[in-house]
Amino acid sequence: MDDQGTELLEIEEYALRRVSLERADATIAKQSGIQNKGVRPDSKSENFHLHIASSGILDTLTFRPDTRQKPSLGEVEIEVSATGLNFKEVLFALGLIPASSNFKLGLECAGKIVAMGKDVEGFEVGDEVIAFGSSCFSRFITTPAKLVASKPENLSLQEAATVPIAFTTAYYALIKMGQLRQGEKVLIHAATGGVGMAAVQIAKWVGAQIFATAGNPEKRQFLHSLGIENVMDSRSVAFADEVMKHTNGKGVDVVLNSLSGEFIPKGLSVLARYGRFLELGLRDILSHSQLDLSVFEKRLSFFAIQADLELPNFSSLWHEVVLHFQEGNFAPLPHRVFPVTEIVDAFKYMAEAKHIGKIVVSLEDKGITEKLLFADSLVRHGVEKNLAASTVSPYEPSTVSLADSNWIKELATSSNIPQIDFLKDGLSPSEGIEAFKRILGSKLSQTLVSTTDLLGGIKPKNGNHVANYLETIDKPSSSLSTPSVHSRPELNNAYIPPRNEIEKGLTDIWQDVLGINQIGISDNFFELGGDSLLIVQVRSKLQEMFKRDFSTTDLFQYPTISDLTKYIGQEQVEQPTFQKAHDRAKRQQEAMEEEIQLIRQRRKERG
Repeated sequence: MDDQGTELLEIEEYALRRVSLERADATIAKQSGIQNKGVRPDSKSENFHLHIASSGILDTLTFRPDTRQKPSLGEVEIEVSATGLNFKEVLFALGLIPASSNFKLGLECAGKIVAMGKDVEGFEVGDEVIAFGSSCFSRFITTPAKLVASKPENLSLQEAATVPIAFTTAYYALIKMGQLRQGEKVLIHAATGGVGMAAVQIAKWVGAQIFATAGNPEKRQFLHSLGIENVMDSRSVAFADEVMKHTNGKGVDVVLNSLSGEFIPKGLSVLARYGRFLELGLRDILSHSQLDLSVFEKRLSFFAIQADLELPNFSSLWHEVVLHFQEGNFAPLPHRVFPVTEIVDAFKYMAEAKHIGKIVVSLEDKGITEKLLFADSLVRHGVEKNLAASTVSPYEPSTVSLADSNWIKELATSSNIPQIDFLKDGLSPSEGIEAFKRILGSKLSQTLVSTTDLLGGIKPKNGNHVANYLETIDKPSSSLSTPSVHSRPELNNAYIPPRNEIEKGLTDIWQDVLGINQIGISDNFFELGGDSLLIVQVRSKLQEMFKRDFSTTDLFQYPTISDLTKYIGQEQVEQPTFQKAHDRAKRQQEAMEEEIQLIRQRRKERG
């Protein structure tokens, strides 16, 4: 297959992911009479930023056009090649922590300088750099030059993107606040994460004795392979007894903590006299959790580490960290790279705590990024035109004609994105136009389940099943990764399939969040590998489906589908109406599968 053909099919698959969600959004807005006043995609935009449309639902992460910001006094503009993903951003996307109104996802990046403001010294246009910034999941960012450092020559851009947040946070915590010294003992919780792995390197450089925790046997074995002898389970408070046993009851000098709840008092309990507790988490602080102060009789110190809030004062410390890389004292973290087209998968992967080290999002394929942004524009324009022309009920199957495709040609012709030329003259005549006509005129995009009927008036957005299905497609000609789906683990209870439509709906949500292909109604969410972060995703999807509030406490209290169904109130659902909607959904699924087969067939024909 030629490059143009591959790119077109990648865009078509991406647009198929987007079109159902966008159409559902626009349909709901049309029915309610609400006008969307937000930013609209613009194919002429040079820049974009990452946006989450619905807090708590990672599937609604998408890119929105943005303007470039000309660097002012003491600033530089960077063209981003790679961005490191951080736990704080996942928590924000899940709706677990607040953020200021101007907060944009993306706190660190690596790239090259493309413009400089006045009074910037030590850099030239074209220099490869690593930096802190705002909205680093963008093509271009502008940031203070004091938060930028020259990329060490021995690091690639993707390796460099693992450095800023993780190493600066760990260095600030252990060296500046914790005053960790040679020969001291340090407990590093969640030591296979980004900050944890950086802390391990720093502690080794200092000459401290390391005690570490991790969440599963594979991660603990990885820490053992680094020469760390004392490794414990980060999901059990039994670590405290093990630490005291291995230190002959003396405890450790420093605890670097990222765990919450009862792990905090347990961590304080293992500190030796004059010990230092370095708290990286935010949840207990923001929820005003209380501590028993009697433990501080040992003259302990407690530090709340929020390194990103200290960025304006980090210039000298940041350059101190980079100097250690230049001198070979530190090395880049293990990392997994996701292309920017798989940004949702990157967030989900971190939320599921599957990674070791860092997750890096690559923006190096400039052409495909611009084309995907252009595809967003086509999808939104097409959806709006379809709905404007539609006279049928917005929740009934539609057969709106897309014969008038002049608007598509106008968008392609007026676009100033060079890589979009393939839509104008790079392919055989009108092939690019026909691709988007197929997408916007497909059975998939024209069929919507009557969500008014669903669950007695509840109106969920349809379309996530499109992304879920597409994620399972074999893509031999594409570098895009797909998340794994696992079989049901061995449990103490037998498998019992869902017995009614409510249980089927809940099962679909659990399978999507947990990545397990078969779940029984008596299976315990936490025995299947669920945790507090995944519970938040389940809660968000339930709230979206039922249009009512659920608390995480509810889901902890009812950890099986059977229990949760009873709690929701199955008897209030009109089964015949729900069955009707379910049948429509089945037809929609079949239509979507036909679209996928068309894509595969076109690949074979091109190959």
